[in-house]
Order: sequence, then C-alpha cells, then structure tokens
Amino acid sequence: MSWVQKPKTVSGKFIVDGTLEAKHIKANTITANKFSGAVEEEYWAYISDKDVSFAYSGYTTALEFTFPKTELEIFKGRHVHYCGEAEMNTGTSTQYDGFLFLRLEAEVPSVQASTIIGDAKHLVTSGSYQLVYFDGNLATNRIGSGGSIGTLGGNYRTYRKLSYDPKGAQGSELVTNGAFNSGTANWTVGAGGHSSGYGAYSVTSDGTNNGFTYQAITTVVDEKYQVTGNIVNGVASGEIRITSAPNLDSESQIATSTVYNGSQAVDFEFTATSTTTYIVLKASGTSAGQSVGFDNIVCKQYLRRTYLELSTTGGAIVNTDGSTAVSLYYHPYSGASSGTYQVVDNYTQKTRTKAYTNFFRFQTEAYIGWFNDDIKLRLTCLNQIAFGKTVTLNDVKIFMQSRIVE
Repeated sequence: MSWVQKPKTVSGKFIVDGTLEAKHIKANTITANKFSGAVEEEYWAYISDKDVSFAYSGYTTALEFTFPKTELEIFKGRHVHYCGEAEMNTGTSTQYDGFLFLRLEAEVPSVQASTIIGDAKHLVTSGSYQLVYFDGNLATNRIGSGGSIGTLGGNYRTYRKLSYDPKGAQGSELVTNGAFNSGTANWTVGAGGHSSGYGAYSVTSDGTNNGFTYQAITTVVDEKYQVTGNIVNGVASGEIRITSAPNLDSESQIATSTVYNGSQAVDFEFTATSTTTYIVLKASGTSAGQSVGFDNIVCKQYLRRTYLELSTTGGAIVNTDGSTAVSLYYHPYSGASSGTYQVVDNYTQKTRTKAYTNFFRFQTEAYIGWFNDDIKLRLTCLNQIAFGKTVTLNDVKIFMQSRIVE
C-alpha cells in the first residue's frame, strides 16, 4: 500500500502567530484578495511652488524619487502615473508653437534582473521587425513600457505593438466525422433515428419525441469554443445544441443555434462548463419520419495569444521557421551600465502660447515591469516651445502603485 499525502487545508479561523512570508501569498486566491497591505501598495511624490525651471536646450531634472520596494518583497507589477501644471511667460504678445518633452528615467542597478515572458514563436517578418506570438495572455504583467526584450543572456531588441487577442488562433478539430464521410460513425441516437448516404446526414423525429443525435467532445472548463455547420433543408426544423449531458433537457443546455426551417449556415460560440461537452443535432418534427439534414459540423477551441513585434537589427532572435519556440525575457535596462539612467517612458506635448503668460497641463503614465526591489526614478524635462524662454513647473504629482500579478 502506498502512502498519499493529502493537500493541507485550514478550516475555521486562520490565525498567524509569527511571520507570513511572501511565498504564502498568491494572486487570484482568497488569501491574496483578503490580505491587507501586501496585495497593493500606493506611494506619492510631488513638487510644487515652482520648484524647477527649464529653458530651450537640454533636459533638466525636475524631480528625483524612489519607488519603494514591495512589502514582503513580493514580485509585483509597478505602475507610475504623473500629472502636472506648467507656466511660461514669453514677455511678448507673439504666439509660439513648440513642444514640451518629459522623460521618466530609471537608474540602472548593480544587479539587473531579467523577467521571463514566455516561449515565443515566429509568424512573419515585415521590414526590420519580426512578429512573434506567445500562447496565453502575457500582455498585462511581465513587459514594461521601456527596456528591451531578448534571451536570458542578452541579445537585446527593441519592441513595439504589444497586443492580446483572446481569439488569436484555433485549436484542432474536436468533432469526429463532422462531414459524415464515414456514414453515421461516432454519432449516437438519443431519440428518433439517423441515416447517412453520399456524405449527407439526416436526423429523424419519431412523431412522439423530437429526434436527436449526439457526440461527446473533450473540452477545457471556462475556455471558449466556436461551432460551425450547415443545416440542410428538410421537413423537420433543425437545431445544433451544446449541452452538458446527452439529452434535450433545458437545464443541460449550454448554447444553441437558432432553430431553422430551411437551409442555413450556423456559427455560434460557447464557454465550456466541464471537461466533457456534447454536440447535439436536433430534428423537431410533428409526425414520425420527418427529418432534417446536417453537414460540416465543426467545433474548435479559441486559443489566447499575445502578439509582439521585435526588431531584427542584429538578427532575429526567434527562429523564423516557425516550428521552434524561444524563451524570451524582459530586460528593463537593456544591459546598460550600473549607475546610468535609462528612459522608461517618453511624453511629448505640443503647445501654442498665448500672449505673455501661458498655463498648461500634462499627464502620462508608464508600466515599468514586474519587480520587488527599490527603483530609483527621475523626471526630466526639455522645453522647445519658445527659444530663450523658460517653462516653470508649478505642481507635479507622481502616483506609484505596486500590485500582485501572475
């Protein structure tokens, strides 16, 4: 007899007498959602009362601040948002057009961490960029707005056009003999009868009950699927159903097509509720022998994908044959030297001055990435609105947020 260790569970009140470590707290759990303090942290930094002025040439540091390390040193997504007000006195009634540039910069630490994104595969190369994809939704947590993407050892590449598509691709066909080239094989009669000939498939009502046949398919709970097919004109009305059991009971129904009296192409979606799901073909007839035809029944799972374009300058780092996945990492500082500053976000605002005194507002935000350490940041500014004139920041508020992500 072999020994089996049961999962450790706690019932009743959970009291911690001691230290609750980071490894005990996971996202998307009751523990994380109810744990006060360590799930989400917020910090402020600000300048006011005209603390800094900057003229036409060269970036000026407006504020240096540190984004504190996370509580319990849990890895979290780090987000920065800043907004402010600025003033410029031109000393003339002449109007000027120009730009205000702001940069959020991070100081490169002595030890640079690389965050795994996932395994990427090649799709297509266009110009100097390679389109790759990752399975699943990876657009929200591992990749920051600055830095670069590469392999674990380096091979730094710039990137663009990060996007997520919950229906990016489809899996393999789940229905067997959906075109009925093998007669009635793999389809089971639930009521009435069925027949097949020359690739055509018919379901027949027995007069007392609606006729139906079904086939079980393997599904993944909470994943989405697409069902397509053709209902072929017959005496009975036709319907394609998705059910949790091989019957026509209303409580078993998950999704259904419209009931059609004539020939019709069918296309609808459903979300799986169990690991076994049934494709049901129903014939609604008023007397025995009335039938309706079905053909080309297809069911495929939608595959979530995250897309990204990588620069091919220096060579493509994901195999272009499309067959082999490559593990990619987010490098927030692109291998820059320790103690230097790297731009993690740029903001540009075009402004036209009014006579003499001008006030304007700006705001932007940056997702820095997935970290647990202190991050030293600075906000730098460059004025190219009017030559020789000075822009003054009256008030800038910087909001920092750390939040658990998977």
